Amino acid sequence: MYTYEKTLGAFQRQVNFAIQRKIGISFWDLPDTIDFNDYYWEGIGEDDFWNMVEAATDDMLNDNGLEADIYSFKPYNRCGAGS
Repeated sequence: MYTYEKTLGAFQRQVNFAIQRKIGISFWDLPDTIDFNDYYWEGIGEDDFWNMVEAATDDMLNDNGLEADIYSFKPYNRCGAGS
């Protein structure tokens, strides 16, 4: 099992990856609404690291009005039926 280094840079990178997966843009493209030091601390454990990545991602999306609601996704319908 691969373990990630638990640095602030690695934490920011994982938050960025999570935001890109959810909405398709980088957190660098969003206004700064969170302080990463509120979510990351030196000596953070494995479980806390990933829980805080999720919390920071959700807070950044919510603060910017970009909640990723997977249940509201409607795939493109070529026929136009059901739209």
